[in-house]
This record gives sequence, structure tokens and C-alpha cells, in this order.
Amino acid sequence: MDSSGGQVQLRRVLGFWQAYAIAVGLIVAGTSMVSLANYFGNVGPAFIISAAVAGFACICIAMSYAELAAAIPGAGMVADYTLPAMGRSMAIFGVLIGYIVMVTFAGSCETFIAGLCVEQVWGIPYKLVAAVLLILFLVLNLIGVEFFANCQLILDAIKVPALVILGILGLLEIGSVNPTAPIEFAPNGWGVVATSMVGGIWLYIGLEYVCPMAEEIKDPGKNVPRAMIAGVATVFASNMLFGEAIIRYVPLEILATSDVPQLIGAEAMFGRAGMIIIAIATIVAGASAADSHMAALPRMLYGLARDGMLPKIFAYLHPKFRTPWVGIFFAFICLSMPFLINLNIDYIMSFIGMACASWLVSYIIVQVDLIILRKKHPRMRRPFKSPLYPVPQVIGIVLCLYIIATSGTEALIGMAVCVIIFLAYSILWVKFKMKKPCFTPLKFEEMGEINIIVDKEGESA
Repeated sequence: MDSSGGQVQLRRVLGFWQAYAIAVGLIVAGTSMVSLANYFGNVGPAFIISAAVAGFACICIAMSYAELAAAIPGAGMVADYTLPAMGRSMAIFGVLIGYIVMVTFAGSCETFIAGLCVEQVWGIPYKLVAAVLLILFLVLNLIGVEFFANCQLILDAIKVPALVILGILGLLEIGSVNPTAPIEFAPNGWGVVATSMVGGIWLYIGLEYVCPMAEEIKDPGKNVPRAMIAGVATVFASNMLFGEAIIRYVPLEILATSDVPQLIGAEAMFGRAGMIIIAIATIVAGASAADSHMAALPRMLYGLARDGMLPKIFAYLHPKFRTPWVGIFFAFICLSMPFLINLNIDYIMSFIGMACASWLVSYIIVQVDLIILRKKHPRMRRPFKSPLYPVPQVIGIVLCLYIIATSGTEALIGMAVCVIIFLAYSILWVKFKMKKPCFTPLKFEEMGEINIIVDKEGESA
């Protein structure tokens, strides 16, 4: 509560560059740098096709997120979009299946990958590095979103240019310490290219993390879609330059099996100097991804709790900093899970596969939300409208289903278990705790403090 007795509100303080930094801050991550080199090792130069198709899928998906974020600028994101489309249980499920799974399994690897790089280069224990980074970003997020977003701008200015510059120099053999070797475009066949889109989409997944910040972004109808599209373009260019370079210096089988393949590739190109540069970039990438998780997930939980769909304690905002402290501490705990195990490349890739498959379920829900809301509420004000509707939504759903189906047995089993657990929880919470209909769409006036703009003439034709 604020001093006047009213509920503390989030503030609009972020511009385009901060929104762009938040989007890129997660998707240029430590896990994506490891998986990038790993998939290039498994697929060869043809992985650029998998990444391009996945990038196109993400642009289609981003159009739905951008439209919904501008029209329904709630911190709960997928939950806020799903409430008026498919009801409370699906709203809760959409957040839990996409983001609790991702933060706990894949997101939690980020600071540990950063730590592995520090240990590899400087010999400092990786768990100590991970702990320091987690505590640092816990403090930054508790203080406020402006600190978080400005920090992301600095971090992005380090990691993205490092990938681009080393990639270009490596491809042109400028300053490299070893010669390049010719390589077949698809050495392991085209079937591997077709089934590697899970690795391609992991390069971009999390792009929508800018959407929970919509209540804190100036002019979200313009800045959210621009930030997301610019993020896809940035990620594709920087990752492909670096990936296409390192496979010309390192045997594919080494990249495919190493815990730190990006370091091996950079060292093969430019010696220890190259390894140090990419180590720093990976540390920054892992740190900024953990920072993004610790900022976005609490705001989704805040959005759910604000409307009674999670325990009310998650709706608490600190009266001075206006940040969701309980959710931030919860995210910190989720990100700390790998302290219980010793990470290696097998764990990391298994976690990525399961998190990616689960995350794509929430992507499908959002595409369906947009289609339902376009039909049910055609007069709703939409500061940004997805072009060529419903083509991007259909493409997005089809490609998400395809990627899930080709993500591997372990990922599918893990996703199925999570679906069962979270769907059961969502139904039981709404039915017995809230005593509300589970799948009845809400009217806009039932959605509490979420600012939904409706045409003055109403919604009827």
C-alpha cells in the first residue's frame, strides 16, 4: 500500500532501448551460447536453416504477444491474455507450464554456465561464481526495474558485439591463430536439419519477456513489437556469424560434446585472447539471462496473485521500490536449484529440451488467445495489430507443435509430467480455493486493475 492508502502501482519508465535490452537480455543467454555451438556441431553449417525457420516462427509468435501486450498491458502477461479468452484455470496453467519450468530447469543453468567459464579460464569454483551472480541480481531487482533495465543495456553492449566481431574476423581469417578447414554444408544429412529446430528456437525463446514489463514501458503499442523484432534480427545475425565461424576451426564432434564448446571455438580461432573474450561474453550472457528471469517471472506471479489466482503474498509490492519482492525471492530460489547437482552438457541439453517443449505450450496458448479475442471482442482497442491475421498465428501454432514433437523423448516425458501437475493444480485452485468456474472466460470488468481499453461504442457490431 502507498501512503495514501491505495495499492502501489508499477511505473512507466522504460523506453525502446530499455525494452530492446530486456528482450535481448534473456535470449542471448549462456545456455543459448552453449546450445548454439552444440547444435552447430551436430548439424554443421546447415544449422543456419534451422535457426532461420525458428526465427521466422518467433516473429510470427511475437506478433501475437505484441498485440496482446499493447491491448492488455498486465504484468501477468500470458495469464492476463488468457483470462478473457479461456478462463482462470488456463490462465494459471499458461504461466506455470511456460515459466516455472523454464526458470527452474533451463534458467537455473545460466549462472552455472557463467561459472563454468570462469572456472575454465581463471580456476575459480563455478558454484561460487554462480552464487555471487545470483545474489547480485537479486539485489538489483529488489531495488527497482530502472536499475535492472539499465544494467541490461550495459550487458547487451558487451556480449552481442563480442559474438559479431569474433564471428566476422573468424570467417575472414583476420588475426586467427589457426587455418580454417573446408566443411560440408549438411554433413549429417538433412533429417538432422529438420529435427534441430528445437535448438534453433532456443536461440530466441524468451523474446516475450519484454511483455510483462508492458505496464512499465512507454508507448507499448510501438516499443514492444519493435523491441521483439529487433531482438530476433540481432540474435540471428550475431549467433550465426559466430557459429558459422567456429565450425571451420574445430571438429564437429568436439563442439557437439563439450561442456564449454563456445570457449573451445573461440580459442581455436584466436588463442587464449579469444577464449577470454567469449568467456566474458558468456558470463555476461548468463548473468543477464538470470537477471531477466528474476525480473519477469515475479511480475507474472504478481499479475496472477493480484487477481486471486495465486496466494496473495505474491501480489505484494515494496512501498518504496515498487517491485514484487516475494516473487523475486521465489525466482531466486528457483534459479538456485542446480546447487543440488553437478552440471554437465548432458544435464544442460536435457534441461533445455524439457524447458523449451514446456515453454512452447504457453506460446500455443497465446496464439489461441489472440484468435479467440479477435472473434469475441472485435471492437477492443488494439494500439498494435498483428499484420496478416490469422496467418502468423496459424504458422506459429503449427511450428510450435512440430518443434515439440521433434524435441526428443526425454523432453516430451518431462513436459507431459509438468502439464499434468500444473493443469491439475490450476483446476483445483480455481474450483476449490477460488470457488469460480475453471474455463469460463472473464469479462473485462472482472479483470481487476488490468487496463483494457474498449471502444466507446462498445463491443457489439
